[in-house]
Amino acid sequence: MRLLKDEGAQITTVLDAMNSSHLVHLACHGVQHASQPLDSHLMLNDGVLSLRRILHENLKSAQFALLSACQTATGDEALVSESIHLAGGFMAAGFKGVIGTLWSMADDDAPMVTEEVYKAMITDGNVDITKAAEGLDRAVRRMREKDYPPYRWMPFIHVGV
Repeated sequence: MRLLKDEGAQITTVLDAMNSSHLVHLACHGVQHASQPLDSHLMLNDGVLSLRRILHENLKSAQFALLSACQTATGDEALVSESIHLAGGFMAAGFKGVIGTLWSMADDDAPMVTEEVYKAMITDGNVDITKAAEGLDRAVRRMREKDYPPYRWMPFIHVGV
């Protein structure tokens, strides 16, 4: 496991980690550009990592990404029947499964989603990415049981396996 934070979370360093890691967890700001979806991006320490740049990557090791950021699965206003967004871009670049958000999320919700997703995926040190959706479902159920308003639990989606 490699932790990249603050000054370490730079575009080239994050791309290098994405190219050599099976699992990627990005906790940062995300921005969806509805009119120019390829300009959607994650905000890192030294600039933005755009969807356009991600799509140029061929991530051979990629398995699963948890995008703990706002608007990582928001659609495109020009293509209402299709979706061009960061989560889809991660899939196109090689990830088999991605968790993203349809709109802005509450920062306080990220730890619960993270906990439940990884608890479902990791058993006795072994990782099973096919359990990510199950973990997300548990997180959403916990939020609903605690009477969180729908806008808090509805933005999270899982795409892929």
